[in-house]
Amino acid sequence: MKALGCNLVRIHIAGVDPRIYNLADKLGLLLWVEVPSPHTSNAKSRANHRAELLRMLALIGTHPSVIIWSLYNEDWGAQDIATNPETRQYIMDMYHFMKLAEPQFLVVDNDGWQHISYEGRLKSDLLTAHLYTPDVHRWSELLDQLAGGQMNGVAANPLVVGDPFFFRKQVPLLVSEWGGFGFSDYGGPQSDDERTQQIRLYKEELRKRPIAGDVYTQATDIEDEVNGLLTASGELKVPAGLLNSRG
Repeated sequence: MKALGCNLVRIHIAGVDPRIYNLADKLGLLLWVEVPSPHTSNAKSRANHRAELLRMLALIGTHPSVIIWSLYNEDWGAQDIATNPETRQYIMDMYHFMKLAEPQFLVVDNDGWQHISYEGRLKSDLLTAHLYTPDVHRWSELLDQLAGGQMNGVAANPLVVGDPFFFRKQVPLLVSEWGGFGFSDYGGPQSDDERTQQIRLYKEELRKRPIAGDVYTQATDIEDEVNGLLTASGELKVPAGLLNSRG
């Protein structure tokens, strides 16, 4: 990952493997971790979610490489976030718990879209968006809309739910998922050389706008998603430094 030019890796709902965190500490590689997602949204799933969050904090909370925590991802396990006050209240409670108990971390309420705003304050330290398109012109349009403060029609769902008083620039703006080049039914480049050129174009567009960071999806090939920049054994498929945000 460092050879790709990354200074941070998002450990996507993968739970706890101590080897990841020990190695990241040694390498000086920052980590963004996530609580594994429940299947449904109800009182039992929220209790299980809280127990898993506490377990993860006990196991990896002292690793200096860990800097960001996501409570949920793309509404998984919080499918009713836009309509159920109980779901929003639970996520807000966990956000406030993290800010009081673990103030050293940045906390994201629901990564990708449908962040919670309450009385004009975002209950997330980052405003994140998951943006996917194989077309560079559409990519530029999406980034313009995102940087311009548009909340609807950018990601798959509205970026903010709750009240309508959200102040757009109160937290940093990140594109926390983009890319996906390599899916057989996704469109866009299929060869490694074509993918390299596409990524360079997309990174150039990101650098032109006031976007604080980005996370390419995804790092490695896995069983049913052969869209990584590394093979499953960790070998580079693209030039070193490709994801460096400084160009």
